[in-house]
Amino acid sequence: MWHGAIMTHFPPPRFSVDQTQRSRECLAVCKAAIAKVVREAVAAGWREQETALHLADAAEDYVVYLATKPTKEWTAANSN
Repeated sequence: MWHGAIMTHFPPPRFSVDQTQRSRECLAVCKAAIAKVVREAVAAGWREQETALHLADAAEDYVVYLATKPTKEWTAANSN
């Protein structure tokens, strides 16, 4: 059983949902978070390639979940 925790800081968005910069900013934040997770996994003994592959699989699974989940929406606390 896994007992560790990977903590990654996500700064709040600086742009509103209707600004095109928001998507680029979110992408940059997500790329940094993934790089951190991969570094931590490699330091723990996992191979970089297997970590990247399974992160991609997990992300795909989550996209499928979003496409098929009930209509409840997550709302940001700051309503951005």
